[in-house]
Amino acid sequence: MVIFCRVDDRMLHGQVAVTWVNQIAPDAILIANDEAATNEMSKMAFKMAKPAGVKLAIKTIKDAGILLNDPRTEKTKIFILVKTVQDALELVKATGSQIKKVNIGGVKKKEGSRQVLPNVHMNEKDLKALRELHSIVSRIELQMVPGETKTDVNKIL
Repeated sequence: MVIFCRVDDRMLHGQVAVTWVNQIAPDAILIANDEAATNEMSKMAFKMAKPAGVKLAIKTIKDAGILLNDPRTEKTKIFILVKTVQDALELVKATGSQIKKVNIGGVKKKEGSRQVLPNVHMNEKDLKALRELHSIVSRIELQMVPGETKTDVNKIL
């Protein structure tokens, strides 16, 4: 069962491994990103950053969808990390109604992007995916850390 889905371009790093994991207490972390799933160096770094006592799976978006749709994962509290809004959108489409809320954390500056919040930069492709995602999931919030005030997605759309 999905308990939290977060967009963070760094995916699993110290802030996520400590602050978010302590806040939501997952049984497992699922990193869903095509590039990460095929990059041995990234996989090794994520395994090193994984908190003790929490399982870790690193899958392509397609394989993550298959895993989440498997009835054997129904009782596992899963924290999903994706790199981009597009990854979140693809995964939501692949899993039906399992992901009801998406949290957006750090999204670094890239060509053609503009800053929408202090640590969130989006280009037109991101905003288009965000609008579509917003039409599918019930809630999208922007928040770097659990103690920070949540910003509703409507403020940037």
